[in-house]
Amino acid sequence: MNNIIIGAGVFGLASALSLLEDGQDVTIIDGNHSNIASNNALGRLDPVLKGSGSSGHLDQKNNLKNGPMRPENQQKLALESYLKHKDYYEKLKNLSGIDYFLRDILTIQICFDEQEFSQIANSVSDIKASGFNVKLLEGYEYLSRYQKEVSKDIYGGALISGTLFLNSDLFLSCLKRSIEIKGAVIIDDLAERIDVNQNKIKLKSEKIINYDNLIVCAGPWTKKLVSSIGVDIEMYPAKGEIVKLDPNGFNLNYHIHGVCSVVKKSDGLIWVAATYEEDEFDLNITNKSKKELLNKAASMVPCIKELQVVGQTACVRPATKDGMPIVNEVIKDSRVFVATGGGGWGIMQSFFIGEMVKNMIKIKK
Repeated sequence: MNNIIIGAGVFGLASALSLLEDGQDVTIIDGNHSNIASNNALGRLDPVLKGSGSSGHLDQKNNLKNGPMRPENQQKLALESYLKHKDYYEKLKNLSGIDYFLRDILTIQICFDEQEFSQIANSVSDIKASGFNVKLLEGYEYLSRYQKEVSKDIYGGALISGTLFLNSDLFLSCLKRSIEIKGAVIIDDLAERIDVNQNKIKLKSEKIINYDNLIVCAGPWTKKLVSSIGVDIEMYPAKGEIVKLDPNGFNLNYHIHGVCSVVKKSDGLIWVAATYEEDEFDLNITNKSKKELLNKAASMVPCIKELQVVGQTACVRPATKDGMPIVNEVIKDSRVFVATGGGGWGIMQSFFIGEMVKNMIKIKK
């Protein structure tokens, strides 16, 4: 079977990996390498706590019920996706020769008031059931024993083990190298039009590609591409920005998570993530986002404002209103599939989504 995948982001590469492991042929088409959101992602894998750049729709709907916890509709997918990353890490690192530094960094979930603390306290049994250890830290005095620089305005928090971080740029390189070793063909071009009647794709170079199965994993560009065959999918672009700081001797021992994420990454810099702007197809960094992130980080760790900003990135992610990915055949028996909508946690979902794509195609055989 001639499986064509449009898009070399995490969903496209992970789908290719699953199909190749199943003994199938794969060709990937992507000429948009510099705009892949996952290249600039925080690389946080956490099935328990919601993301720092979560959907505004979900926050409004779930804040009172879930507080800092991941929304209920995401929890099963999040945990299964997280576990697949642990299974794949050593295997892909050895195959590709690329280490993307998957590391467990202890998280301190910040609670600004008693209500937030109660929500964490009431979730302890669920957190432990997911395989994570958790220790409640009630009061500033107790919390500051772990990270002394935290704000005195904080009510308390929770120390949670199990949160994983990876270098997202190296993760993509590792996936790409792994599928090349397994025989994938990668074409540097852009898909412009799909012909479902002839099972063909027209590329920007005017080249025509035939397919048996077409999997569209073009991130926020997926909606526009499948609209050419009369299909409208419920997704939208969501811009996110990250600020990178020189620690300058500041010893950040934990991943500080609350109104944003503050963590020391494998590059030695402290990353502050992430903003969230719906329907923004804009890759420009802004002073507004930098100020927002620094203010949020300083509300948890005041000395952050004294550190020098040495980098700032922006990306556009494919988002959905319910925060869940879209993986399906867009027209019955068309053999055109989409895998998109990862939002701010697409990297964590990647291996699970790849397996879903493989299973959809196997059913169609």
